[in-house]
Amino acid sequence: MRLVFFGDSVTEGCFELFDNHCGGFDTVKDIPSGYSALTEKRLKEIFPDTEIEVINAGIAGNSSGDGLARLDADVIEKKPDIAVVCFGLNDVGQRKPDNYRNNLSEIFKRLKNAGSEVIFMTPNMVNTYVHPMNLTILQKTAMSCAECQNDGTMDLFMDTARECAEQNGAEVCDVYAIWKKMKEYGIDTTELLCNYINHPTRQMHRLFADALEPCLTSKIKKMLSEKAD
Repeated sequence: MRLVFFGDSVTEGCFELFDNHCGGFDTVKDIPSGYSALTEKRLKEIFPDTEIEVINAGIAGNSSGDGLARLDADVIEKKPDIAVVCFGLNDVGQRKPDNYRNNLSEIFKRLKNAGSEVIFMTPNMVNTYVHPMNLTILQKTAMSCAECQNDGTMDLFMDTARECAEQNGAEVCDVYAIWKKMKEYGIDTTELLCNYINHPTRQMHRLFADALEPCLTSKIKKMLSEKAD
């Protein structure tokens, strides 16, 4: 059973950012703490008699357009039984929901045509304000992301993604809805981002794994049953 996790920096396992004192910043990559690795560990515990291979195809900074460009090489050629797709954090700032829809539609269609089961996992919320701990070099990025989150642009993109997934037969694992609910309950969701912009904390990666576990377990059980028949 082969699974590919296909997405951006969150999928790759990127966490804190720090000033490199050379006019830029570097990123802490902690792959074992990312939701891909956490989910892999859980699935191997649930299915101890099944060989499960997990491929992390996340690349920092990728939008859905970048994902589409590398879909064949990084996903389809791997012949996954299940592909978990998660893009959106790097699309929303472009404010082009039609492009996002078209890219996702093509990704879903091509994965389906290649014989993969597809799950689209909605990403987390981005920051709702500019946090005092933001790196100076990222102040403009933080302001832009907060604007997208607060003016409804991020909600529009997630509605677009859900609709697109439904039209193309991809199951939705709606993590974004969970984040929105936490915000409604008064939780400061920006504090749940370890870079205070878009990278969830390690604890919140466990939330991704919690949400994915039943979706993947159900699909794997069904696929194993069909193979047994």
